[in-house]
Amino acid sequence: MKKVWIGVIALVMVMGIGTSVYAASPDKGESFFERMLPFAKQMHPDLTDTQINDMLNNCQSNNGNGMGQMMNNSGNGGGMMNF
Repeated sequence: MKKVWIGVIALVMVMGIGTSVYAASPDKGESFFERMLPFAKQMHPDLTDTQINDMLNNCQSNNGNGMGQMMNNSGNGGGMMNF
């Protein structure tokens, strides 16, 4: 019985520490676009913020123009390998 209690206490401590680390993350409240924008500016210095946002939306769309259809397995016949 003592081993069970030690295991429960250890599990509670690990979950508590993990929750506090997750809550203290610096990117809380930022969207994916806001976090990606500095890197996208380095890769495409001639594009405006609006053009970068349009490019991101196109890549994530499922209308067949972007990568969203391939990566979400929502295309005709399955994913990238048609499985």
